[in-house]
Amino acid sequence: MSRASETRLTRLSTTAAAGTLLWISRTSFGLLASYPLLLAIRASAMTAGPDGDTVLFQPGSLLLLELLRLGGAWLSSAAELSLLLLGGFAIFELIPLAIALDFLVAPERRWRERVARAMRYFPKFLGLGLIALLAQAALLLAASLLSAAAKPMFASSDERVRSLAPLALLGLGLVACGAFGGVLDIARATLIRRDVEAGGARAALAQAVDCFRQQPLRVLLGPYPSVAGSAFAVLGATWVLLRFAPSQSSNAALVLSFGAHQLAMLFAIAWRVRWLRGALELSAESD
Repeated sequence: MSRASETRLTRLSTTAAAGTLLWISRTSFGLLASYPLLLAIRASAMTAGPDGDTVLFQPGSLLLLELLRLGGAWLSSAAELSLLLLGGFAIFELIPLAIALDFLVAPERRWRERVARAMRYFPKFLGLGLIALLAQAALLLAASLLSAAAKPMFASSDERVRSLAPLALLGLGLVACGAFGGVLDIARATLIRRDVEAGGARAALAQAVDCFRQQPLRVLLGPYPSVAGSAFAVLGATWVLLRFAPSQSSNAALVLSFGAHQLAMLFAIAWRVRWLRGALELSAESD
């Protein structure tokens, strides 16, 4: 086998390993976070019949409204617990993310070393995430304030201009948030790739910002295929369920729903891993 073929095979295997790791972690965390809601629905006894939860979603069925009316307190408590679990799992998801980046950087490294490195960089990943969250919130707030301040400027303009101007400003804010998200991923990639200790997260973030200054278009456009792929996957799974989900067999509908959801997640994760590899390449080029 030629060296080019070996490199291509190694690249494919590490990409598959990183994607599989992210898929397993997200699926596991998602199932655990949804479990309180499942227990609350079971406690209502409305799904205890032979048809299971199919009766809640049949055309013209009022049982779903009855479930919300009678089990509102249980569902509310379960939803709060699920949100707390989702928040906690979003934080712990940084560990599989660090391991996935390490897969892309060093395919030959042993699992024990990968996990040790991921645990060591977890506080830095968390700090970078908090910085990004605050920056994105500030950008959205600035877009909202700018939209409110610009309303008097468009008071005498056409109705369409007055309607589209706030949306355009909000769109600019979202683009800026996406750009900062790309900078965040490059900073995380820099931490893993360079094994940064001195300066830690601050040095990695500084290099990521410098990378944005050098190649703004690549940093701006890099994450958007991942976002578009995720949106396409969700829309595709929704279309499949609306078009092909059986209305009689609860087990078949459950299997189809779970399969469509998992395929959509795998598709979105594949685009996410593609961008993570791109972030590593951008980080290396900015050295």
